[in-house]
Amino acid sequence: MNKFGIMSLSLEHENKYIHEIAKYGRNYNLTIYHFVPSTYHPFTHTVKGKEYMPDSDTWIESEFPVPTILYDRCFYHDDSHSIQCKNIIQWLKKQPNITFIGNGLPNKWQLYQVLRESKLAAYIPETFLLQSANQVNFQSLNPIIIKPINGSQGNGLFFIKRQKEGILVRTDKKDKTVEKLFSDRITFNKWLNQLLKRNAYLMQAYLPLSNKDEQPFDIRALMQKNVKEEWEVVEKGVRIGEKGRIISNLSAGASIVAFDDWFPSIHIKLKSFLKQEIEEIFSLLPSILESSLSPLFEIGIDIGITPNGSLWILDVNSKPGRKVITTAYPHLSEKLYKAPVLYAAKLADDKRRNLDEKAISYRNNN
Repeated sequence: MNKFGIMSLSLEHENKYIHEIAKYGRNYNLTIYHFVPSTYHPFTHTVKGKEYMPDSDTWIESEFPVPTILYDRCFYHDDSHSIQCKNIIQWLKKQPNITFIGNGLPNKWQLYQVLRESKLAAYIPETFLLQSANQVNFQSLNPIIIKPINGSQGNGLFFIKRQKEGILVRTDKKDKTVEKLFSDRITFNKWLNQLLKRNAYLMQAYLPLSNKDEQPFDIRALMQKNVKEEWEVVEKGVRIGEKGRIISNLSAGASIVAFDDWFPSIHIKLKSFLKQEIEEIFSLLPSILESSLSPLFEIGIDIGITPNGSLWILDVNSKPGRKVITTAYPHLSEKLYKAPVLYAAKLADDKRRNLDEKAISYRNNN
């Protein structure tokens, strides 16, 4: 049996998803493990975690050699444990006997550098690396959005607007939108500079990405590689946030609808052209990323549409969630759980075939 390891920052993280993946392991000659990278022991080259037992559909705690095929589901923050795990994973990627089913993407700023020079540049909002509050020029950009370069799920995103009464700052929390009004630039700068000491941020012009009912919305597409190394769009769903919110965040109460159910209802001219643009993004984006960065297995793509029909790539994620797709298309759940197993099995077969070919070549040359 080939050994397939799934990594996360905690053994409690994504338990349901990882358990569902594990159920298909034996069908494809894979033993499934779940572990935290920080448990790696440099002298024994082992890790501590859990091994899936298919006969009883349970996990047992175990210490085992690092599996030769790995799936990274670690969502990093700026804490010491995240940094430790990230460093270990970077080291593991350099080991010749270990293969990752996908290598991940860099932070949002590095990703922007790649996309702004690509064929998709027209769909990328102009973005600035925000290092000081003095960079915020309300005469050229107002309102603005700022977001962490390592952020996900809308965490740490702020809407900022200069108005008569002062500078308004808004952010979405799980249960409400929080606002603060700074009466002058000095107090605003002090707040923002304190924020920038904790995290690196990006700045963009605010895009009006709401529908006629003032609900923020975006399109989430999930793409994955199949065993033929071809990219496929698994499906597209639409997240529709609560009225008055900044973003359509699921944790803040956004609803989910299937793309094909939603699309006929939108009040935008040239719908067929819009659909062609979306398809163009899907056809070009994976090759752009892989040619400039490193091989991937899956990506989540967030696309926004302004009232005038302008299309914008809002985010690209190499560790996408599945809630949008499984909610809008429940029948795809099994396909999503099997996909990492199928691709891991394909990579394991490729490794075995390469070893066999090297062995035959060695014998023929000696």
